[in-house]
Amino acid sequence: MLSKKSVNAINALVWLGVLQATGPVSLQKISDAMGVSISCLEQIFSTLKSCELIDSYKGPGGGYVTRSPLANTALWSIAKPFEREATLNEKITLGSKDHPEKLSPELIFDQFQHASEVLLSEMSLQEAVKMSQAQPNTQEFRPAMQANRFKLKPLPHNTSPRGPNSVFSWAQM
Repeated sequence: MLSKKSVNAINALVWLGVLQATGPVSLQKISDAMGVSISCLEQIFSTLKSCELIDSYKGPGGGYVTRSPLANTALWSIAKPFEREATLNEKITLGSKDHPEKLSPELIFDQFQHASEVLLSEMSLQEAVKMSQAQPNTQEFRPAMQANRFKLKPLPHNTSPRGPNSVFSWAQM
């Protein structure tokens, strides 16, 4: 199972891939798009920068861009710095020596982790960007579902005043 930081890192770089066509992208834009705090993104982006996956530019118009083309970046290379090192082969041999007939929960978890790693290694960031753009935008439906979710009574409509709108109009009445 991928950690939340890994998922956020992949999502952040997908947003970066979408938005970087116009130049460097600020963390504020990515934060607004993802609904994640800027401090969380700063931690993620500092790790990705140390892994040489992204570059940063300071000053007005600055922000982040991917270092290599999107097609050359595998999703696993983004998630890997945030995941513990999988020692699947060692645990399989240890599990088979201790109890060859039993599968431990750790072994099943490690096999699932390995399958996730293989799947993410085969998918490029460019493919993920294309997939995200092909999905229908479901955020436009959220406000409709949350409207009046507390069952509050509607406010009365404002009525316009029926009297004169000026002290000088009083004389005409």
